[in-house]
Amino acid sequence: MPRDLQSVLDAVLDGILLLDDEGRIEQVNTEGCRLLEASAESITGQAVERVLGSNHELAALVKRVADTRQSAIRDEVALERRLGEDLIVDISASPLFEEKEGRFRGTVVVMRDRTISRSLREEVAQREQLTSYGHIAAGIAHEVKNPLGGIRGAAELISRWSDDERANRAAELIVSEVDRIADLVEELMVFARGDELEIAMVNLHQVLDEVIDLARMDPLCQGKTIKRIYDPSIPEFAADADRLKQVFLNLVRNALQAMDEGGDRLEISTRMTLDHRLTAQDGRRLPTVQVCIHDSGRGIAPEILDRLTTPFFTTRKKGTGLGLAVSHHWITRHRGSLRFTSEPGQGTSVYVNLPLEQRLPGAPSNQEREPS
Repeated sequence: MPRDLQSVLDAVLDGILLLDDEGRIEQVNTEGCRLLEASAESITGQAVERVLGSNHELAALVKRVADTRQSAIRDEVALERRLGEDLIVDISASPLFEEKEGRFRGTVVVMRDRTISRSLREEVAQREQLTSYGHIAAGIAHEVKNPLGGIRGAAELISRWSDDERANRAAELIVSEVDRIADLVEELMVFARGDELEIAMVNLHQVLDEVIDLARMDPLCQGKTIKRIYDPSIPEFAADADRLKQVFLNLVRNALQAMDEGGDRLEISTRMTLDHRLTAQDGRRLPTVQVCIHDSGRGIAPEILDRLTTPFFTTRKKGTGLGLAVSHHWITRHRGSLRFTSEPGQGTSVYVNLPLEQRLPGAPSNQEREPS
């Protein structure tokens, strides 16, 4: 029994484009429409170059197949989204020929969404990285904190016993520097202690408003505008409000510091990301809430983007290099993700994704509640 081709294509989990011999879209399935953020009606009859741009890798791949009459593959191609992060897809393109004459008929393009699997790989890598930081922190604490106590005690004795002003000033400097190092070690210990989160139902926008109020009192904020673009549909969800406030305040202050040498606009936006899901403690797949903090500063060089959350890595003269590492730690403890995008001279965007868990740990779901 013959079946309708469109219904068959729509049942396929990968995105499929059927193109004619001139690269115009003849048919597209439901997944293809989702990936391209377009309806079938709006792109049918359009050339791929017009839909995605002539410089896009998919358009180049289609042209290559048409020129060579051979199949081609591209892995991890970015599909730009109007809102939120790009999708990452693997693309294969194959030529179609007439059955009898062997004439080139067009191209079949298959797009497989790799965004979620890539995010899962990154999440696992982040957790392994934080575990390593915990081992390092524990070792540092063991080897450094005891000697620091001895050094501090000796400096205090010198200060008490000596009548020499220079010796007293030197002793005070030693005590001050020892305390600073001890504070750094204590801050680094957050990776080793595994402090528990204080989970409660949280209003994300209230947390962000409190962060903005604090940021506006910082001298760094003078002459700068903070714009809020909130998604009113975001409900309360289970999280640690204090830890989230710590994370977002650190990210906002970093953004303000990035605008010291230019830029005067900071934008904080929120949105639901139903197509990007994270894992709850019981294994359920949850939609996510995304917070984007975008500054109009000088941007970050591409070669250091992946190092920003490494402990003690900093580009500031007086920075400790622990702020972003600790923020990354608390976001990961929430089973969330942290990502940076930047172009020199174009500013930086920081994306925080958090699972939208709408019940407290241990609370029954709607299906588990007994009827009243």
